[in-house]
Amino acid sequence: VDEEAELEKEVVKSISQRAKVLARNDWYLFLIGSIGAVLAGVVFPAWGIVFAYMIELLYYPVFPCSNDTLALIAEGQFATCEDYWNNEADYLKDFSFKVTYAWLGIIGSTVIGNMLLYYGFGSATERMNKRVRDAVFVSLMRQDIGFYDTQTVANLSTKLEDDAAMMHSFSGEPIRALTMTVASVLVGIFISFFYMWPFALLTLAILPFMGFGAYMEMKMYMGEDEGAEEPKEGEDSAGAIVVETLMSIRTVAALSIEEMRSAEYTTALAKTEINPIKTNIMKGLATGAGFLIQLWGMGLMFWWGGWILSNYPESFGFR
Repeated sequence: VDEEAELEKEVVKSISQRAKVLARNDWYLFLIGSIGAVLAGVVFPAWGIVFAYMIELLYYPVFPCSNDTLALIAEGQFATCEDYWNNEADYLKDFSFKVTYAWLGIIGSTVIGNMLLYYGFGSATERMNKRVRDAVFVSLMRQDIGFYDTQTVANLSTKLEDDAAMMHSFSGEPIRALTMTVASVLVGIFISFFYMWPFALLTLAILPFMGFGAYMEMKMYMGEDEGAEEPKEGEDSAGAIVVETLMSIRTVAALSIEEMRSAEYTTALAKTEINPIKTNIMKGLATGAGFLIQLWGMGLMFWWGGWILSNYPESFGFR
């Protein structure tokens, strides 16, 4: 087993080196895609900041004014209530324009960032796929005629299509998601430390647990490819027994072996799920723990931020 694992590592390393060589000429496309990923990733922290300013704009108080309350409200800055109202109106107008410009900037960053992101990484991945297909085609043309007696054209086309799709899935989307996520997290951490470093430290402390909660939630809603890491089904598997029985249903009925096939199917299912109750309980506990961690983490962040603002108003504020 150890020798097979070492051999598999060597194969993966060799394939990775060849992939790097194939993608070397497209470095500028990866650079364009990375710039786009940064612009697209910055959108999420920027959205939070602009949304906070928009909430402040919507809930900005303009107090009723009269001759009796003018001195208390204006604090000697305005001579009449009309001056006070005009000043507040101009401030809100100015503030609303700034918030609008910020939203337009976020829209522009989203559009331009995603365009550069998908253009850069998409073009680089497709060019690498084309090089692989061309190299395989040239290699196939050099084969002896006898090679095609053991490998049919349909089989070769299917393998080439599957390999190209696998290369696209492992070299395009993961790099895009990783770059965008890293950019978003780094910008968010920088902003958090700049405005309220105690809150940023708490966020860093619970970030791994929140990540586990998000992962479990995603598995519950989107499912998981449970068969990806399992070996392929053999002739004795439950699925193979069902297919074989249905394909030969007349023979099964003629020989009266329905009970035998049912017993074989039950045995195959038992081999597939050795302890299904324990497995399902563990999955349920893991999913519930994910939700618990996320909700308690959000509650902890709300409490911690409010506690800091309440106890250290001279050091930290809403702005």
